[in-house]
Amino acid sequence: MALFDVFNPFQGITPRFTEEKINEIIAWFDVHSKPLLVINDGDPLHVITIEKLIDFLKLKKFHRRMFHYPSYAEIMNEAEKLKAGVTRMLTKEQFIYILDKWIVKANLKHELLLAFKIFDTEKRKFLEIDELSFIVTNYGDMFNKAETLELLRDANVQGDGNIFYENFVESLFNVAPELNDITVDFLYENPDEDPSVPPDPVIEIETSPKEKQFTQPLAPVGSININIIE
Repeated sequence: MALFDVFNPFQGITPRFTEEKINEIIAWFDVHSKPLLVINDGDPLHVITIEKLIDFLKLKKFHRRMFHYPSYAEIMNEAEKLKAGVTRMLTKEQFIYILDKWIVKANLKHELLLAFKIFDTEKRKFLEIDELSFIVTNYGDMFNKAETLELLRDANVQGDGNIFYENFVESLFNVAPELNDITVDFLYENPDEDPSVPPDPVIEIETSPKEKQFTQPLAPVGSININIIE
């Protein structure tokens, strides 16, 4: 297995961002980056600081339903993995990579449970067979009517026509784990309408003296010598 290259983090990995989104990120980076980092006496690399990354996140360019806005601790944790915890600087590739880590994909199990809760207006935690059948056959096109009736027949163990949908979903995915691989859309387009999405987070910024951001040459990372241009 190839070693993780902090300066080429997408090696063997396909970004989850669309090409359009990547171009938007690159355009922002090109405007705000500066040639401050030198690797092995090569030409200076354009980089942004961690503080600039936080400024970018504050712009809320990504839909909150599809992107996890990280805390300062989460940001620094990812920076450490890229050996940028000391330099507090990110190259263009690292900038895209660290943002790509926080993309949120719709999960079929989660979205199904949300759909059931919409129909469960009385918050009884169970639905009648007809209601549940409608959701399963119409959301995500998972099963046809015959397949759904067979599933519901097994699920309705009490024979009263009511099905506790949380237990039903768990048993469904235990029997057919391949359902986890199905790609679906988010049930709520507006994250503020989704009861499972927390409100906008407050990104706490750790204040540090400027001299800690742009200091003397750093110790080598592996066999790579990194220098910060003052």
